[in-house]
Amino acid sequence: MKNLILLLLLPFVSFGQLLVDTIPQNKKAVLEEFTGIHCVFCPDGHVIAQQIKNTYPNDVSLINLHTGGYASPNQGEPDFRIMESDSIAAISNLAGYPAGTVNRYQFPMTQGGGTAMSRGDWMDAVQDIISQPAYLNVGMQVIHDTTNEVLVVDVEVYYTDSTPVDGFGFSPVNYINVALTQDSVVGPQIGASSYNPAGIVPGPWQPSYSHQHMLRDMVTGQWGDPITNGGQTLPGHFIFKRYIYEIQPYINDVMFLVEHIKAVAFVTESIHGEIISANECEVTYPTPPPVAVVEMLPIINNNIVYDIYGRTVTSVKKNTIYIKNNKKFIQF
Repeated sequence: MKNLILLLLLPFVSFGQLLVDTIPQNKKAVLEEFTGIHCVFCPDGHVIAQQIKNTYPNDVSLINLHTGGYASPNQGEPDFRIMESDSIAAISNLAGYPAGTVNRYQFPMTQGGGTAMSRGDWMDAVQDIISQPAYLNVGMQVIHDTTNEVLVVDVEVYYTDSTPVDGFGFSPVNYINVALTQDSVVGPQIGASSYNPAGIVPGPWQPSYSHQHMLRDMVTGQWGDPITNGGQTLPGHFIFKRYIYEIQPYINDVMFLVEHIKAVAFVTESIHGEIISANECEVTYPTPPPVAVVEMLPIINNNIVYDIYGRTVTSVKKNTIYIKNNKKFIQF
């Protein structure tokens, strides 16, 4: 029932105006970077990832996953780990830190026969991915409902081509995933002075560091929400999904600040398969209601009574809102 109330009260996207592009596009890249606060070379990975993002701002999304032994906090340090990060790292076969996957694709240069790559290979992998056509596009918006303290996440998927089929005529099941990342999270970081001094900020640790793109939660759960059933999906197929995410003030005692949150939506090919394409957005707020009637009226004449539609009134009724001399009043 809570979801229904939200749908009725908030002026969210109209179905007449799509969030997703219907013109065929190349794939968007998702760089999932495995990192940790005690990893000496990880700040260098942060710099490289940001350089890639700066080079292809509309084609690349960054997600930093704190996982493994280097992410384990000492006493008095914040815990940036979440369970989903460990599971994603586990399927990547990473062999050293920092490592990263690009669209969870198995490139020739990946570590241990999995999808994780050393930081020197990330740019080549991104350039390869974004040069490939995608058979679907992803669009999204995230609105902060401050009344109910939830994020309303709308995701649209539009198929511009048919899904691939195997020899038996089956297509892989597609899954929508929505990740929430947070910027400007202050914490410790070994190696920051040597490899990313620009990330050092005032704080209680030596050094204190501003962590970016940190994975905080997966709105759609560990492996996403299935949107196809294994049959071939044809061009023109459209999917709309709305997710209501209840905001938690803290995750692992680390403050969840909506003003620093971004969302990344991506579609995978099978539950653990490669990412087909993605999109990202910042959190916005509901469209404000129309301006007050007083502001709508070009001229307010003194001592003239208007109704809420700006019409002059000769007979005032009880329990009705009127406007007189630029002020609202109710006759009881």
